[in-house]
Amino acid sequence: MFLATVLGLTIAGTTTASADGTKPGGPWVQEAQHVSLERLHSYDELTSALRRLEQRSKGVVDVESIGKTHEGRDIWAATVGDGPTKVLYITQQHGNEPLGTEAALQLLQRIGTSQAKWAGDVLDDVTLRVVVRANPDGTERFQRQNVDPDCSGAFCRTGVGFDINRYHDPAMAPEANPVPESAAIQRMVRSWRPDITVDYHHQGSYRQPDGSLATASILWPTNSGVTPQVLTASKRVASVVYTSLEDYGFADVSRYPGESLAGIARNSFGLQGSASLLIELRGDLGQKSSGYLIRTAYASMAALLQAAADGSLATADPAVADAIPARGEPIDQHEDE
Repeated sequence: MFLATVLGLTIAGTTTASADGTKPGGPWVQEAQHVSLERLHSYDELTSALRRLEQRSKGVVDVESIGKTHEGRDIWAATVGDGPTKVLYITQQHGNEPLGTEAALQLLQRIGTSQAKWAGDVLDDVTLRVVVRANPDGTERFQRQNVDPDCSGAFCRTGVGFDINRYHDPAMAPEANPVPESAAIQRMVRSWRPDITVDYHHQGSYRQPDGSLATASILWPTNSGVTPQVLTASKRVASVVYTSLEDYGFADVSRYPGESLAGIARNSFGLQGSASLLIELRGDLGQKSSGYLIRTAYASMAALLQAAADGSLATADPAVADAIPARGEPIDQHEDE
């Protein structure tokens, strides 16, 4: 009932104006390409929306700051439910990859304020936490990196900032981490210890061998230090997401060709015992495609919550993940993951 209900929604969302000074500049947005940002929440708008949600839900949704950026913005996490299975969604580590944030906000609004039995049933079995936009500074500039003009060393773009999704290595102490956004997530994960973690990104556009465009690409941990048990659990998560998106018409889903670096979120979380998955949405921000991709992210979030709550995740076949087709050839370029 839960999945059917949430997938029946029209994912139009709350349309808001983007912040002044925010303009598209990601490597996958072409100069001649029209990009509609009016549906996206600025930092101030997102903060207000989360506070309104907390108030409207009468505390069912708990919003807290897990840290601050270089420019002093809060990194918001919203938690709902009190079930034994802890599910963590992280959105927008890269500031120019916004649609997972919009999907997560709508999911929180839907499940956090509903009095319906389906919502109560899910939240009795699952505790959901969402880091709603991990990179607020980068988002305000619509750039991949955080904002740290003085950054240096690995995965630093000189004069711009760090790639947040390279600084989650469990071997690095949060207090030694030069990236405040990554350090905040590190502290939260070590304290809260999620059972399942899903990280939402955008990739470029890729065409599959049959001529179709890949709607999304997914991948589990690939670091050799991840235990077989966690790897199997991660592939069960991948199986649920893949099957749900295929069954409900949100195709085509391919397998992402990711790296094994311990500092990448899906590998880091896997090394820490969490079943983890990367979801890369197609990097097309046109008005029509944005709504479709938000709905895709939303459907994956809802399906996984339902499976974690009703027990079907535990019986999902991990071999389904191994059969997911490889991602096809690029149509445009983008720094993935």
